[in-house]
Amino acid sequence: MAQLAKIDVVSIEDLQTSEIERIFELADEYSEELARGGQITSAAGLIMATLFYEPSTRTRLSFESAMHRLGGAVISSADMQASSAAKGESLADTVRVVSSYADLIVLRHPHDGAARVAADYASCPVLNAGDGSREHPTQTLCDLYILRRKKGHLKGLTVALCGDLKFGRTVHSLIYALARFGANIVAVPTAGMDVPRYVLERLASERNYSFSTVTMDELKGLAGGLDALYLTPSAPHQMALFTGDEDIRQIPSAEPPAALDAFYVTRLQKERMTGKEINSSEYVRFDARALKTSRTQAAVVMHPLPRTNELAYELDSDPRAVYFEQAAAGVPVRMALIAWLIENSEPPGRGARAVAVPIRFKGETLPPRCANANCISRFEGAYLRPRFTLARGADSSVLALKCDFCERELKIEFVGHVRSRRYYRYDDTLQGYVRQWIEEGSLAVFESVKQAEESGYEPYKRGPQRDIMKADEVARAVDLLADQMIADLPDLTSVSMVGVISRGAILALRLRDLIESKTKIRPPCAALDVYSPADALNPIDGSDEFNVEGRTVVLIDDVINSGWTVQRAMATIWRRGRPAAVKLAVLIDRGHRAVPIRPNYCGKNIPTSRSERVQVRLAAPDADGKSKANDRVMIYSIVEPLKETEPAS
Repeated sequence: MAQLAKIDVVSIEDLQTSEIERIFELADEYSEELARGGQITSAAGLIMATLFYEPSTRTRLSFESAMHRLGGAVISSADMQASSAAKGESLADTVRVVSSYADLIVLRHPHDGAARVAADYASCPVLNAGDGSREHPTQTLCDLYILRRKKGHLKGLTVALCGDLKFGRTVHSLIYALARFGANIVAVPTAGMDVPRYVLERLASERNYSFSTVTMDELKGLAGGLDALYLTPSAPHQMALFTGDEDIRQIPSAEPPAALDAFYVTRLQKERMTGKEINSSEYVRFDARALKTSRTQAAVVMHPLPRTNELAYELDSDPRAVYFEQAAAGVPVRMALIAWLIENSEPPGRGARAVAVPIRFKGETLPPRCANANCISRFEGAYLRPRFTLARGADSSVLALKCDFCERELKIEFVGHVRSRRYYRYDDTLQGYVRQWIEEGSLAVFESVKQAEESGYEPYKRGPQRDIMKADEVARAVDLLADQMIADLPDLTSVSMVGVISRGAILALRLRDLIESKTKIRPPCAALDVYSPADALNPIDGSDEFNVEGRTVVLIDDVINSGWTVQRAMATIWRRGRPAAVKLAVLIDRGHRAVPIRPNYCGKNIPTSRSERVQVRLAAPDADGKSKANDRVMIYSIVEPLKETEPAS
């Protein structure tokens, strides 16, 4: 019986170009063998498990058919809601158990990076059948196989990708593969459904590759021919290319190529949309008229299926429509992939790949949280700590970290040194030090100065410092905030107060007590820790629950700096329910916001320069509700590392 080595295909980049070519050779052989009705026993004795946390027809059935036709067996969980996942079992536990039953796991999952987690925890190979909006590498193998068979080659083809390029995971894998094979890409996104920035950054940093983005109108004016049109269901299709509709959002574009060789169009991925991106009625409908021009006569029409309303049935009889051939190719191509795994299980086999070593963060410093709201690390937090490697960021003013699961980049503005307990605003002069700190495990990273100081870190070096508000001035500013809220909020009984830990939470308690003393109404109050892995929102008024649904929520913090903390806090509030309104109260507004958020209630405006920091010190209220006399607000300058010869160690 054949044995499979632990080779996972999570991304199309997990396969080398020569390996993809070998898979295509095997697919050709299996296509011929299937046509002859031959008996194949390459996988005799092997068992494949298909775990599908999302619906599937073609991918699951073609994988299962491929394994059966190779002489192997299949165990399947086509609906994971009928499995222990419905009871709360983690993905890691599921694949650890299933890998003891099977020799190979095929996984589809709604969260980005889930296939990487499965590969980490399963003892057998894992093949990614689609994880969130990230990648679908085996679909790309089918796409490339049919495109090459129809056109004879891949290098030099110009492929237009149209429709939903934001959520279409088939498109993302195809982009990486086409770039590697030397094809030219033209992106034609539906308005608002552009190729994600992380895909563009990955192409630029790893392959020094970029491509043009054009509108449907611009595409109509291109000279030359099309070799393939690939339609994928995701974002609403634009009507302009085929109906003459001129009302099109202009998308910034590079100079388009003189000719096109391929089209890849996508369906609307409604399952990944939040409901705000686009109206599905605006999606384009592709029909036979698109193939009657001189530009498209040689084009093949591709679609990964399923289709909804974007692809006319009248195209099915056109020999240039190859989407059903793509679907049929799923069997020989996936047979070839399994056979390739078997080939590489025998000596000499396949060499191990070099992988980046994840950054180790000391236990006292929480690792940063992935910026991708759909990352698997956001949903399997009980055992899955965020994991990052250094990325090749193009911006030298930030430290770029890449999530090891979903591969999204996180831009870090502030870094810290664990032993010295100092933090620094990152720039390229710190690059060497940061690499050293990574090697010795002493790097800390912070999304803001607030997070750094809440973690007990001090700036690398303080410049001139002065008090700008003493205890009595702080008390007057807090009293002013309470009066502003009372005057602006007609129904205080429908108000809930949320203070950002820690000084924002202290300020929220003081404001609640002042409002109660002035109006006899005591609004419920909660503390929010925006830097905890789960964005903890906990009542601090003695109750067990804190409700935001239909209420006016006042978010309270000591200082508004960049605005990112406020943005994250607001996102947490909205995950708890739909408030009637969210308002912002801050003791100090210092300006220099990166996010266009203005406070509704403000104790004092203090204009500062970028290098200046406002620090608020507040003591918790005494038993009688009065604040302590050492409250104060200070302003100081942060000395940048580039002004000194060497950071503290």
